[in-house]
Amino acid sequence: MRNMLLYALAVAGAWYMAILFKGKGFLILFMAAVLLPPFFLFMLWECKRKLTCGISLSPSPDGFGEYQVCLNIENKSFFYLAGITAVVVLKHAGNKRVRKARLSGGISAGGDMELKKAVGRLELGVWQAECKSLSCYDCLGLFRLKKKLRLQAQVMVLPSCYETTVRVGVRTKLSLADGGRSHPQLGGDGSTEILRFREYQNGDRLNRVHWKLSARAGELLVAEMGMPIGCNVVVFLDAQPEKMRREGRTAYWEVANSISHGLLEQECPHFLAWKDGKGQRIRRKAVWDVQGLFEFWDEILKSQMERCNFLEEYPQEFRGEPYATGIQWNQELELYCNGNFRGKMEPGKVKGQLLEVELTV
Repeated sequence: MRNMLLYALAVAGAWYMAILFKGKGFLILFMAAVLLPPFFLFMLWECKRKLTCGISLSPSPDGFGEYQVCLNIENKSFFYLAGITAVVVLKHAGNKRVRKARLSGGISAGGDMELKKAVGRLELGVWQAECKSLSCYDCLGLFRLKKKLRLQAQVMVLPSCYETTVRVGVRTKLSLADGGRSHPQLGGDGSTEILRFREYQNGDRLNRVHWKLSARAGELLVAEMGMPIGCNVVVFLDAQPEKMRREGRTAYWEVANSISHGLLEQECPHFLAWKDGKGQRIRRKAVWDVQGLFEFWDEILKSQMERCNFLEEYPQEFRGEPYATGIQWNQELELYCNGNFRGKMEPGKVKGQLLEVELTV
């Protein structure tokens, strides 16, 4: 509004000077000033009509631990757009906390650009980013046209992962029970999954000979079976995160995430178990790989956790499913392995303390 008033005064001044001095120059200047606003309006309307937009959130934090929201804009018109502003609202799916980011910039004719803005450190959980509109301005800031949008993006913020001293023995990795999977490299006699075929050697069992393939190949071929593996380690998540302070809750999930990653690096599949407050039963997620860990986070963030006595309730919930090692991680940030105390963590010091804790399963 201020720019419009100043522009109107300038036009009136040009008109006054044209009458006072009866000069063609001032008259031409006045006519140009009168025609300029309609041109600006047409330019903004054309740009608004031919703008295409998209929104995204960085999947991981930068070196400072901050996430960024990005607005991708393409200007398919023949006009330079001097000013663009948009407000992106981020909302936590769990606690409904809201953050706002204001983005601004300009874009050339027929060009594209990225408007980025750091939104700081985001709390663990699913964040929804939404942009409902953006505003277009001319180079003098006289007019503003609003373009309605329906842009949405989502990102799952996971806890930080730190190096651990987790050590896993061969007996823990490999299970004689049917775990539903076989080791991709180690062979064994207790599995029904074929690992590879090879030529028959003296001492091989005849029940390992694959007779159909042997008949086709013209020589005896023996099937090597993969060693079965199972989830022999259970990580008990004994906590009620809603009742923990933010710093303690962050440290709790960082340790749980780091231990699970450490077990995966040691090729040790495991269960992550917790007490579901809604169903009043113990739930668990088998983690065989990183994808399984992502599925766990997607599931746990939708759950309402409660504390319980896992040593008594877990065997009752999953009868006939023994485990080799139980890792208990409680709300007091105390870590136990098979009932033996391994250490107590402090918020903000988890990264260093994890390297000091010896965790052998």
